[in-house]
Amino acid sequence: MSESEPPRRKTLSLKSPVAAPGGPPPLERMVKPSARTTVFTPSAAPPPAPAPPPAPVGDWKCKPCGTRFDPPAELADEDYVRCPSCNARLGLASDFRADPPNVAKLRARYLKKA
Repeated sequence: MSESEPPRRKTLSLKSPVAAPGGPPPLERMVKPSARTTVFTPSAAPPPAPAPPPAPVGDWKCKPCGTRFDPPAELADEDYVRCPSCNARLGLASDFRADPPNVAKLRARYLKKA
């Protein structure tokens, strides 16, 4: 250090055992027990319930985010269908209900049934 610079203060660390002047005392390190005191013994639990059937998968896929969905049936023909995941406006409900669907006006892709 040169004589023109002021003296630097000591850097305090959070792990330092020395307490900061005017501050709270340093924390003491917690000691982990070397052996476990309790042993878990599972009791006779009821058998797990059968898994529910998978949720029905939609016939349409949102082009912006890729979420599969079914357009809601209760919408009027002039209402917009929105993606349930990203809330993107995918097209008019009438375009989804058309037979065949008007895919040129929709931001969703029809998935073929396998």
